[in-house]
Amino acid sequence: MESHNHEDPESKLPLHEDIMQLARLGELRPIQKLLDEGKYTADYKDAENITPLHWAAINNHLALCRFLLEQGADVNALGGINQATPAHWAVQKCNYYLVNLLLEQGADPNVADADGYKLIHLATFDGNAFMLLLILLHPSVAIDERDAQGHTALMWAAYNRLPAIVDLLLRFGASISVTDETGFQPLHWALVRGSPPCVLKLLANGADRFAVTSTDKTPATVAEEMKTTQAWHRALTESGFNDDATVKQLPLPYMSFIKTRAFLNNFFFLCPFPVLLLVFMILSKMVIYAAVPIAFFCAYCLQLAAQQVLRWAPSDMKHLQKTPYLAGVFAASLFWVALHWVQYILPATFAANRLMNIFFAIFAALCGYFYTFSVLQDPGYVPRLGSRSQQVEVIDELLKLWKFDNENFCTTCLLRRPLRSKHCGQCHRCVAKHDHHCPWVHNCVGANNHRQFYLYISSGLIGILLFVRLTITYLQGLPPPANIECNLLSEELCSLVLRDPFMVVLGIWCTIQLTWMVMLFVVQSVQIARAMTTYESMRGHLHGSPVSQAITSAITAGTISASGASLTTTGMGPDPAVSDGSGGHTRRHKVGCLAQWKKLLGLDTFIATATGRSGRRKRGNPFSRGIITNCKDFWFDPAPYFGRRETGSALLDGEVIDYTRMYETPTKMRTRRSRRDQEDRIYQSVGTEDAV
Repeated sequence: MESHNHEDPESKLPLHEDIMQLARLGELRPIQKLLDEGKYTADYKDAENITPLHWAAINNHLALCRFLLEQGADVNALGGINQATPAHWAVQKCNYYLVNLLLEQGADPNVADADGYKLIHLATFDGNAFMLLLILLHPSVAIDERDAQGHTALMWAAYNRLPAIVDLLLRFGASISVTDETGFQPLHWALVRGSPPCVLKLLANGADRFAVTSTDKTPATVAEEMKTTQAWHRALTESGFNDDATVKQLPLPYMSFIKTRAFLNNFFFLCPFPVLLLVFMILSKMVIYAAVPIAFFCAYCLQLAAQQVLRWAPSDMKHLQKTPYLAGVFAASLFWVALHWVQYILPATFAANRLMNIFFAIFAALCGYFYTFSVLQDPGYVPRLGSRSQQVEVIDELLKLWKFDNENFCTTCLLRRPLRSKHCGQCHRCVAKHDHHCPWVHNCVGANNHRQFYLYISSGLIGILLFVRLTITYLQGLPPPANIECNLLSEELCSLVLRDPFMVVLGIWCTIQLTWMVMLFVVQSVQIARAMTTYESMRGHLHGSPVSQAITSAITAGTISASGASLTTTGMGPDPAVSDGSGGHTRRHKVGCLAQWKKLLGLDTFIATATGRSGRRKRGNPFSRGIITNCKDFWFDPAPYFGRRETGSALLDGEVIDYTRMYETPTKMRTRRSRRDQEDRIYQSVGTEDAV
């Protein structure tokens, strides 16, 4: 499908008398004068039946279009080589404010041009979700309208590798089994170009894996002919099918529960409990040079077993990072630490270190409570609209405000996006005051649980330091072993380690956890003082800071040049099949193992914060009122520390606001910001004069 190219015809008239050239340029007053003098009418047509409204529409001259329509221009006039309407021309240029005007003035979305393309087809070609939404929400549009060859919008979206548009059309009820003149269904067209996300979405919505075309071609045949078999097999695997498109059979009967999301969540959350215990036992019972490789081998085998379980998981849980596995790692660590503290350390050290044990018990309990709260609490999901009419009302309002864009509207949730919110690809919801999606709690951090999340990190950090100190005290109080044999450690250190190797391993493991907890604590502390979220801070740095890239490059390529290693990072963001909201399709980046762990440990965010590269300048942040006020807003929020808060409510500049419904900066903050900006401009002006 090629886009229409419209060339304005040559004209020998002077510019001020040529209504078509004036329409191209958007010159309203000269055109008004020509109409008043009676030289032209609003529905004037040239030799190709093109009207001034066509040229005004394709060049996005909204005021001129409104004027021409008021003067009686035909909104459905067919003109040009392709016999298209002004709405056709405007859709091709993604002028959706203008398209909305034409539709309001009676433009028929079901009129086809000479090629049989209707507005829904043209809106699909470009992959702009905002334009497509305007068409889909029109009451007279049929979503399965066909072009001259019988192709529907869903077929074109699948062929053009636009997974976000495929998803949008499917959510609006597009038929997945409709066929064109050759018997091709959307699944066949997706395999012509080999887009795994498109194929995956079609399979997830029940596409026929064995559908036959008029020439007896199945999807597998099309994939083989178009050399897209790899994409076909990959989508089949992620959808739970074999390479021959048959359903994977469970290894044992009566095991269908393995495929349920509830079982998988529980399995991957509880899996680290025995895994950690096994690794700790191996490291503490065997000689070090044998224990380390054996422990790694056992952990690797258990991870392979977990990967086998993931074969039966839904498509959005095909990777460990998208399961509660890391949340289970922390929960298991906390459980084994608490158990061994009660069983061994507390009885042996309570008499001499009573206060330290009490403090450890308090911070361990707080860490467990706030961790559980962060895992289970609604982070502040923005309420979804209840009906299609409400969605239309919201879009109409945003169009009137000139805010129908990615910053103010979510094309996935189909709702107006509040300030400071973000759509989370893993939670599949928009989250108010979105900070980040944390794999350590398998949940988003937002308006509802941000403070509890920070307390979880803080109490966990203090608890680890206390536990390590208590462990050392406990080891020092034990009698030394009778026979000391160490090859790597000094005799004194070896004596300390051999007194209770299991506790030594547990203490080392807890110390390792300090890496990501310290970085997260520092980043969160700085951002709270700045009144910024991680998402706001890292915008513009989504591919990592140069320092972080240099670290990765040094490890992977042996050089500190960022160009020394081929690496692109996307983090644990949305599924590549999901649009970022801009309306276009997203590229799929390959993410290396090191890059993934860099994101999981928070190294990118930590380095960007430490080097001062993250975030906007202070005067560019409308929500900052200085460190003291920012911290007071965070800590003295009237919402309870131990309990649920009202969804989305938080303190901002001393005023309780609802982040799920905050679409404009509060008036008081706007006033202060304008005064501050004015002072900055005066200061800069004075500084410039002095410099001169």
